[in-house]
Amino acid sequence: MRLSYSSISMYQNCPLSYRFAYIDKLPTKKTPALSFGGSLHAVFKYFYDVPTPHPPSLEELLNYLPQVWEKAGYLDASEEANYFAHAKEIITKFYNANIKDFKLPYVLEHRFQVELDNCTLSGIIDRMDKLASGGYEIIDYKTNRRLPPKSKVEEDLQLSIYYLAAKSVWGFEPEKLTLYFVLPNEKISTTRNKDDIEKTKKLINETVESIKTEQFEPREGPLCDWCDFQPHCHLRKHKFMRKEEAESKPISTLEIEKAVDEYLSLKLKTKEIEARVKELQEIIHKFCENEGLCRLYSDKGSISRSPRISKVEYNQEKLREILSPLGLWEKILKVDTKLLNDLLQSDTLEEEVKKMIELTKEVEEISYVLYVKETQAAYGL
Repeated sequence: MRLSYSSISMYQNCPLSYRFAYIDKLPTKKTPALSFGGSLHAVFKYFYDVPTPHPPSLEELLNYLPQVWEKAGYLDASEEANYFAHAKEIITKFYNANIKDFKLPYVLEHRFQVELDNCTLSGIIDRMDKLASGGYEIIDYKTNRRLPPKSKVEEDLQLSIYYLAAKSVWGFEPEKLTLYFVLPNEKISTTRNKDDIEKTKKLINETVESIKTEQFEPREGPLCDWCDFQPHCHLRKHKFMRKEEAESKPISTLEIEKAVDEYLSLKLKTKEIEARVKELQEIIHKFCENEGLCRLYSDKGSISRSPRISKVEYNQEKLREILSPLGLWEKILKVDTKLLNDLLQSDTLEEEVKKMIELTKEVEEISYVLYVKETQAAYGL
């Protein structure tokens, strides 16, 4: 089985999407983000892909952009133009940030393949630099708009896989692992150790076993709205059925759409009503407590307030002293309140014993229930 960071990540996010992409091989659409990122990666490679430490000029980079610009995925020419202008800004920032300390990388867009126990792990390392310390830094370009928290980078699966690949392919452990976020022009670096690599191998093994045993249940998440496979997923399929049947609108479709709309409206109203009823109950209980009342009236009827004992507990030691001499302790060994109440209501115990048991009560929680009695006026009669 061949896996990569992308495929493992897709399985972790949603096993069903992995099946659609890698087993069923359903087609996917190119997005502006993918085209934009691919174009920038090509320019960054061009910047470093020189035989001597003499990089191309900024003008050469900007002139190279149209040659590698990926056009697929944009809604229209206007959107593409905005992305193209933004790409030029990012390339300019990238050039200014890296030209002063320019040096030839140790590795540039290196394709690797690592044989693990139960799969072949493959991928591409964007760049690897040799550090002044003699160690190595793996750098992966990212076109995310927002920086993730450092804790996310420390757990990043892609960097762990690159660390594993470097050790397997070149025989050394990278000193630094860096995600270079080119939009804000910020780098976040981290490291890995043996425990981290063992965790990575375990995750990969678990993923392989899950795929082999065909565990492809859908997993909903924040990326679902952008998933290409929504029309095939049983969690989202109906959303697209509605679009396809919009013109013909068969009776069954109209009926179920009406039922769903009404159900959702009623559920929302029920939620609002329940919240308001709770607020009113608190107002009524508080008023009754303050005024010492147990019944309130209005033109629509009356509300009676009655206590309801919701929880009773007994002191077990005292109960044992009472019931053990009578040979009855075993019958309620767990102090089951229901069993004890049944025993109190039976003829098994004398009245004096029943009174003694009542005295062992230590906790008694009482809640109040409101009973509504409506008048005919409430219905306009």
